[in-house]
Amino acid sequence: MDRGSTTSFQQEVVKEANRPVHLVEISFENETLYMNDSFKDITYNSNNYIGAYDLLSFTDIEETVEVMVSKVTISLSGVDKVWIGKVLTQQYIDRPVKVYTAFLDTSYSLVSNPVLIFEGRIDKPSITEEWNSGKSVVSITATNSWVDFSRNTGRHTNNEEQQVYFAGDLGFEFASEIVKDITWGQS
Repeated sequence: MDRGSTTSFQQEVVKEANRPVHLVEISFENETLYMNDSFKDITYNSNNYIGAYDLLSFTDIEETVEVMVSKVTISLSGVDKVWIGKVLTQQYIDRPVKVYTAFLDTSYSLVSNPVLIFEGRIDKPSITEEWNSGKSVVSITATNSWVDFSRNTGRHTNNEEQQVYFAGDLGFEFASEIVKDITWGQS
């Protein structure tokens, strides 16, 4: 599938030698982080994608003809406490993540508009400390939109969920003990 790629993008894909680059966009509650895996900052769509070179990595993105939940883990290594604070202090669950593929020319400018190769929502972050260097690896796992089809919707009639929405309400306190099959419409 061409995903709306331009002619210049398609020509770049079939070349024997090219300079691919990935643009990563992670949206938190208070800010959006823009990074790329080249050594140079890249401007696209009025946003400055910071060049993180070897510090930015992500797992393989698989595409199949089947409808299935796919995940990608985006990692930023060698980060200091400022980046850890971004993950620990901001709301991140279910925030948008986008990964684009593009190509650079010999002057390291974008050849054409990037193509979106992954769009999903943040599932969970993880932080790995490297005590000797004082640096860390911050990783964020995101799932595509198909994860919504496997979620249970609505509320459950149990005490735990009732406490989430109405703390102190004891209406469902004994709901798990009263397990009866209620037949409606019969005497």
